[in-house]
Amino acid sequence: MALQTQKMTLRSSGNLPIALVLLVGGALLWLRAAQRTPGALALLPGVDGCMTAGIVGVLLALLHGIPYRTALLSAALPIALVQLLASELAGFSFLPVLGIELTAFGLFGLPLSRLPRRRRAATTRSLHAAHPSPS
Repeated sequence: MALQTQKMTLRSSGNLPIALVLLVGGALLWLRAAQRTPGALALLPGVDGCMTAGIVGVLLALLHGIPYRTALLSAALPIALVQLLASELAGFSFLPVLGIELTAFGLFGLPLSRLPRRRRAATTRSLHAAHPSPS
């Protein structure tokens, strides 16, 4: 029976451009929204809760080992669509919320693109060694 071994590999360098685009794009969105309307960053409690759920949801996904791109697509995208719908129904601008979330996601991605991660090697088990045939 083979033992599981762990191998150190570097994370994909493709995460760094994604993180930088999210960070810069998010910062520009909420700065632009703040320049347009002075009270644009004063969030309603429901919108603030949705934004917190989006950021914490992605953070929890990352802490559980889900890759950065998958966490963005599987956790952040559905929550952002619900936020967009809720902000349209409430008559609230979605740009500050999206900008703050994208900035947070970019900040999460910067260290993730450079930190090493542990990757489990494939295990091979012999069925014959574990259960010998009676013949």
